[in-house]
Amino acid sequence: MRKFVNSCLVACLLTCAACSNSKSEIASAPPLAYEGIPAGLMERCTVQDVPQETVASIIESRGIYIKAFNKCAAKVDAIREHDARARAVE
Repeated sequence: MRKFVNSCLVACLLTCAACSNSKSEIASAPPLAYEGIPAGLMERCTVQDVPQETVASIIESRGIYIKAFNKCAAKVDAIREHDARARAVE
């Protein structure tokens, strides 16, 4: 009887998984708006990579990722600085 219950649970979970939305159908929520933070800081950090076909394209890709990481890190630092100033005022 116990094996039957476990099998039913697995079948139920598989059925629920099959009925759920796929990742492509889920819309990402717009970024939250915080008072006083410029909208540019609240944009998602994205990277437009190049096809990696040669050694040169791998090196170019690494440069793209380093620039994107530095840009995103600067955004995070600016948001943290804004948050620290807002907490100091309170």
